[in-house]
Amino acid sequence: MADEIIDLIIKTSEGEEKSVQALFNVLYDDLKGLAHRIKFDWRLAETLNTTALVHESYLKLLSSKRLTAQNKLHFYRLSGRAMRYVLHNYLEKRQAQKRQGDFTEVGEHIQIPVLESNNNLQNLEGVLLGLKKLEHEDKNMAQVVECRIFSDMTINETAAVMGNYPATVKRKWSFARAYLSKNIKNCA
Repeated sequence: MADEIIDLIIKTSEGEEKSVQALFNVLYDDLKGLAHRIKFDWRLAETLNTTALVHESYLKLLSSKRLTAQNKLHFYRLSGRAMRYVLHNYLEKRQAQKRQGDFTEVGEHIQIPVLESNNNLQNLEGVLLGLKKLEHEDKNMAQVVECRIFSDMTINETAAVMGNYPATVKRKWSFARAYLSKNIKNCA
């Protein structure tokens, strides 16, 4: 199965149309589970459609022109990063259209209901803004956050995909959580 996924990733990066759909079909349930966990963690049930998050993330991932995942775990890391950017775009559009209607468009054909006030969205916004700042200060630490929050990876999986020791990832994760927690308080 792992070899099949790597072959599909390679063929997809080379632009083979059938592989794009085949890769999506093979990984769809895992990606949907990842999106569901993100939705659950941020309690976004009323504001974010899991299917929309999966589809938009996958399209974003494929639009990068060069899909360079070395293995399934690395693909999930890239998928988590894509979900992060889809969520970031969603929050930006939500802020811009907050008073202009009942819906905001995330993708070409996907509309998501907008709620006027939601602390969890403010927390998510704080994390995304904090992560953006952290990325400028320490890119490696920001990657740890992406793996842990948006790819739902364990410390050991994060260490493996990043080529670090688990103790290093654990230390960076502790610092990053404190950093992001402070940022959330500043946004509230």
